[in-house]
Amino acid sequence: LQWNPHWQCIVWDQNECRENAHKKLSRMLNESDTDFANVVEFDDFMFYPIPEPWAALQTTCGRDRVALLYNKRRWKTSSLAGSRQVGCMFVNDRPFVVQAFEAIDVGSDNPDQVVVIGAHFPHPEQPGEHLVEGSVAGLRTAVDSVMHASATHKVLLIADTNEKTLTPSSAIAKYLGFPGNSSVST
Repeated sequence: LQWNPHWQCIVWDQNECRENAHKKLSRMLNESDTDFANVVEFDDFMFYPIPEPWAALQTTCGRDRVALLYNKRRWKTSSLAGSRQVGCMFVNDRPFVVQAFEAIDVGSDNPDQVVVIGAHFPHPEQPGEHLVEGSVAGLRTAVDSVMHASATHKVLLIADTNEKTLTPSSAIAKYLGFPGNSSVST
């Protein structure tokens, strides 16, 4: 689940947009059968708690915020050193969080692992441009670092990429250095 209600909803709060956005997020999380979500430009969850069984990993760059949410009944954050990286794609703007997760599988000695990325990509500088090298270099480094720390190559990107529909997910995966040749998008 990727959702960006945009800062205008939260800051300007016209027609009770902020309250309605919080209600909608709670409904989406409760009604979906999903494991992870990325919420962009939203309030701090200290003031508006998310429903159980969800937990949030938040990071902020300037005024821009990303919250990577995960279902605590299904996943736990990895405790390995280097299994989480956070940063900004630009100075004080466009945050990301990269976290290794382990499946909560009671009957397994070797639980499934995945690296999940929650991010808010910058807009292209010019019409028709795509991912700008300098803006995602830090994210690419963070992803590589967490993959190595967690010894997993399964990667899930949940992001507002600000890319047009003509940019395939495989191009974004390749640009960020994801392993393998296959990608799936929804």
